[in-house]
Amino acid sequence: MNRRKQVFYCHGCGSGGGLARLIYLLDDYPHPGSDFATAELLLEHTYRFYRRQLAHSEQAHTYLASRGIHDRAVIERMRIGYAPGACLRGYLTRRGYSRQSLLDSGLIDERGRDTFFRCLTFPIEHAGTLYGRSLGNGICRHRFLPGSKGGLYGWAQTAGSPRILLVEGLFDVAALWQAGFADAVATLGSHLNHWQLAELCQAGARTIYICFDSDRNGSGQRAARCLSIQLRHAGVETLRVELPEGHDPASFFASGASAADFRHCLERARP
Repeated sequence: MNRRKQVFYCHGCGSGGGLARLIYLLDDYPHPGSDFATAELLLEHTYRFYRRQLAHSEQAHTYLASRGIHDRAVIERMRIGYAPGACLRGYLTRRGYSRQSLLDSGLIDERGRDTFFRCLTFPIEHAGTLYGRSLGNGICRHRFLPGSKGGLYGWAQTAGSPRILLVEGLFDVAALWQAGFADAVATLGSHLNHWQLAELCQAGARTIYICFDSDRNGSGQRAARCLSIQLRHAGVETLRVELPEGHDPASFFASGASAADFRHCLERARP
């Protein structure tokens, strides 16, 4: 239990998250009218609602499969859900939450529509927020609730690991965990905030492998080089991993690459 960050992680079962989830897991959670009715509890209800919707959406499962994600254990661990739209507001209202509280949280818009309509959802519990990836490829493919993205996703689970695999996205983390690389963490974009940089600078003797997207325009690798220089100046051992052009870790595995292929990329990593 980290009292400062108000998050927990169980090294036995792998469960983790914010205080609201801990309350749920202890089967001692209050109703929205009590003193514990916080934004965190609202999000916990939302996480659970979306998680249940995923089980009923063939389209969402098809999209996950197209991204190479199929391991039930990884899907459960990340608490991946699905927002079908047109039903979250009614569910949360019945739970006792006001329309204004849903607006303030960013879960619905002024017209009452679900912000994450037709998105796969990923709780980012340590930051008290939510990420959504649209099933379509329109302008708004990536959606977040208002506020900070917090620290590195998955950071708490890397304790004791001699290395850290740093990737951009949550699908990348899912693909690597699925392939057996449990030391993968995500930055949620190629630009790190001060909290994430502080975590990496406290990595001690561990080696950071930066495995950003190999975009055709070179933006991912440019960001990786800048970050590598910044971390090495801070005394952190850092190596850059280059994937085939046009690939990120998730698409690399989805295209048929194996864990051995990825290990080969790690072996060829350079400062």
